[in-house]
Amino acid sequence: MAIYDAGIFRSPAVNNAGPAGRSLHPAVATLAFVKLVVNTALRFVYPFLPAIARGLGIDLTQAGVLMSVRWVSGLAAPAVLSSRGKIERSRALLVWGLVIFAAGAVVTAWTGVFVGAIVGFALLGLAKPMIEISSRVYIAERVPYQSRARYLGILEISWAGGLLIGAPLAGWLIDNWSWETPFWMVGSMAALGIGLALAYLDPNDETASGLAVKASDSPDRQVLLLLVVIGLSGFGHESLLVVLGGWLESSFGMTLIALGGVGTLIGISELIGEGAMVGFTDRIGKRNSLALGLGIAGVALLGLSLVTGNLGPALSALAISTIASEFGYISAIPLMTELRPRARTRILALFSVANAVGRIAGDLIAPRLFESAGMPGVTTMAAGAALVAALLVIVGVREVGKRDQVDLARSS
Repeated sequence: MAIYDAGIFRSPAVNNAGPAGRSLHPAVATLAFVKLVVNTALRFVYPFLPAIARGLGIDLTQAGVLMSVRWVSGLAAPAVLSSRGKIERSRALLVWGLVIFAAGAVVTAWTGVFVGAIVGFALLGLAKPMIEISSRVYIAERVPYQSRARYLGILEISWAGGLLIGAPLAGWLIDNWSWETPFWMVGSMAALGIGLALAYLDPNDETASGLAVKASDSPDRQVLLLLVVIGLSGFGHESLLVVLGGWLESSFGMTLIALGGVGTLIGISELIGEGAMVGFTDRIGKRNSLALGLGIAGVALLGLSLVTGNLGPALSALAISTIASEFGYISAIPLMTELRPRARTRILALFSVANAVGRIAGDLIAPRLFESAGMPGVTTMAAGAALVAALLVIVGVREVGKRDQVDLARSS
């Protein structure tokens, strides 16, 4: 059976029975659990980095090296996947990612030294995109495009969950036991995730088992334009986040507890943006949602640049920009899954590379701009990136339509 059977266009409802009549719901629950574990490991480190540094006997500058190692190693997996001609089966890729992730968490906790933590963080960074890409491919292979944003959005809620649920739990574990305990926890949960994946995820993908990647599946203008958009979006959002704590401390004298409250505000804003994707992106269109989210984020960031000295309005603008940015960014994911269906793993790997490159650029540029131009300079730059990205979507990106999908089915 071809992936794009014309029968799926009769109704936007998802066929919840996967291959061999297997319900999709246990698989979605498994993927959501796995992504929550991974995102917890990614996000709890930021607020508790000083405690981790003290446990390792290093200073914050050396602790920053750990974060850099994680980002750089995170580029390796998608770079390899984007260059491979072989199609990866999503369950196999997910399981290997979880094995590497569990190993990274255990190495970090077990060694308890800086060198061991470097190795562990490198493994964690390598595993994250493998798990992220494979989970998105798994859903894209089984859910019609008209309903895909709803299911992918459920998985993306785990990003906010890692901050709102996972980070407080990690803080409690550190406070009551030690800095290593959260790493033991996420490593154990990853091992559980391997068992759940083997039990509830179908091992076969339609694309991997039936279709070959052709020359026509190479990235075209649409794909390249969207990669630029994703890079700009990641650059703008990361530029804001990397200087946020320093701005709030220097301008308003915020304590660590107050900064934790701002972190909660960001997590709730992300959750709202992810919920909006689940509720609206399929209805108004993926391309329209991407442009709308980026446009609103850009306007909100311009507003933030005007009120950086007033805490209440500034936090309101921050919340709006975060909601809109998250809504727009994750609305691009289902759009990317359909541009080159035979090469989904490759295209989503390029998506991860573009996002990582944009965020690395933000980490390098924004702190220096903050020192010279303050928060208004950073927010204006971030606003410009978001608005340029929105303009590129409006001018150069089109929604994937039924005709495109039927043509792909015939060519397969």
